[in-house]
Amino acid sequence: MKKRRERTRILALIGTVLVALPLLAPFVFGLLRVGSPRGFVLDYLMPFEVYPVTLVGVVLLLWATIRAHVRKGAATVAVTGMIGGLVLGSVAAEATGIAQSVERLEAWKYALTGAMFAVSVLAQIALVAVGALLSRDLVEASADTAPPVPRATGA
Repeated sequence: MKKRRERTRILALIGTVLVALPLLAPFVFGLLRVGSPRGFVLDYLMPFEVYPVTLVGVVLLLWATIRAHVRKGAATVAVTGMIGGLVLGSVAAEATGIAQSVERLEAWKYALTGAMFAVSVLAQIALVAVGALLSRDLVEASADTAPPVPRATGA
């Protein structure tokens, strides 16, 4: 039973890191370029360019929530928002002509597509929060069920 709990905690921690990594990477790479002539450059599409890393983290987090029987609803809502925002953003890009680079595109088309992708990123941030809370819950649960440490008596 103890090994199962430990494996679930490891799944939750690794899954949380893998979901958070694509969100943090653009800022890290941007800060590395601060001393260059162009200065800080934020690649806001990077989280979508490394989406397979995110999906591996999503699978690990969902697996951990199923094993722990904790926060399944919150994780499901966040994953649905992530994937739904990504799909709706892609559909909006195709429907509005942004994906085909058609001439004379209006600003509302970019705003609509960007809003859909923003929903996906916000849901990904929510999933990182769910993963952090799940990891905390699993660490606290293992601390509560740990056997008491014997104290030395002064004799």
